[in-house]
Amino acid sequence: MPVASVQDASAQETAHTAPATSPPEPAPGAATPQPLPTPSNAAAPLAAAMADAMPVAVPQRRATDAKLLAALAVDKPQRRPDGSYFVPKPLQRMFDIRTHKAESVRTPLTVKLPGRIVPDPNAHGDVEASLLGRIEPPKTGMPVLGETVRKGQILGYVAPAIGVVDRSQVRREVARLTNEIRITAESVEILKQFWFVPFRDGKVMQAEVRLEGLRREREALLPMLQTQEVLRAAIDGVISASTAINGRIVHPGEKIFEIVNPQRLWIEAVAADPEVARGTQLVNSASAVTPEGDALDLTFIGSGLALQQQSVPLMFRIENPMEGLRVGRPVTVTVRNESKMREGIPIAREAVVNDSGGSEQVWELVEPEVFMPHTVKTEMIDGRSVLISAGLEPGARIVTHGARLLSQFQ
Repeated sequence: MPVASVQDASAQETAHTAPATSPPEPAPGAATPQPLPTPSNAAAPLAAAMADAMPVAVPQRRATDAKLLAALAVDKPQRRPDGSYFVPKPLQRMFDIRTHKAESVRTPLTVKLPGRIVPDPNAHGDVEASLLGRIEPPKTGMPVLGETVRKGQILGYVAPAIGVVDRSQVRREVARLTNEIRITAESVEILKQFWFVPFRDGKVMQAEVRLEGLRREREALLPMLQTQEVLRAAIDGVISASTAINGRIVHPGEKIFEIVNPQRLWIEAVAADPEVARGTQLVNSASAVTPEGDALDLTFIGSGLALQQQSVPLMFRIENPMEGLRVGRPVTVTVRNESKMREGIPIAREAVVNDSGGSEQVWELVEPEVFMPHTVKTEMIDGRSVLISAGLEPGARIVTHGARLLSQFQ
């Protein structure tokens, strides 16, 4: 029904039901009031229904979220029938995708060698006990693992573990040797003053030899009478091993502390092939990779002439060691042989990822929003790059950053 008809019908019903009362007459000289429009009772539900039907204004934030959800619903990554993957531009920016054009070059052939981190012999020291005794801490306390020490710093003491009877015997023996040393020294001086004594030179030489022997015997017994043996740091470095416990009995030659300088570390590698070892000696630089993937720059030091388990030992020095390296940590040493060249595509190590089957693969940017995975065969060049020898054609744009995130789509 039209709105005007509804209003007329409502007005008629109101006229029939309202009581017949006459309005008051206005006072003389007063202005006649104009009648105000009064909404009808029947029009109120209709107005409320129309208000509910009218669109409500939505905040700007809700409109933006709706647009974002719509965009994500339409532009989402998906796999195509040919094996490629569609990745929209917003997601590429989120993954920080970076690509590089692959070009084929000739690079020296590389050789991988197993190795481990060892301390520099000139920056490595052991603190050992020279006598049987009990460990005693210094005033500052026993040094702990990882503590930095300086050369000559007192790390502890060793009190000789000798009984009362043994100590008395040692003192008596030292006194006897001291008396014999004094008498023998006086005899030597007397013989030197009288030149007419027969065979004087031979007797003087024999007395001096006996005097030297007596002095060595006394020096061997004197440490047993000392109250403490001082344990001092041999080099500047960090405590990497310690067996020091307050009151522990140690024996002569037993290692108590091991000190390593973390800024001077070497790598000991082994080469089973003598030809590889011979070629390594001609290389001025090499690299190594830790199990965590950290690259280390190396400098060749030398090789041993004696075989160790039918392999040639090779020594390399780590240039500018990073923090966190541990002695004994296994590494993979990569040596580039300049005499042998290989054709391939060099690329960063992070561009090569492993698929669900464990095969190595790289991602190629086929179109602006289309990526294609390729299974490749790689060889190590150094700690930061590899050489693709098969599975990829030159000229392709390879993803060098963000490849691991793309591999999650598989």
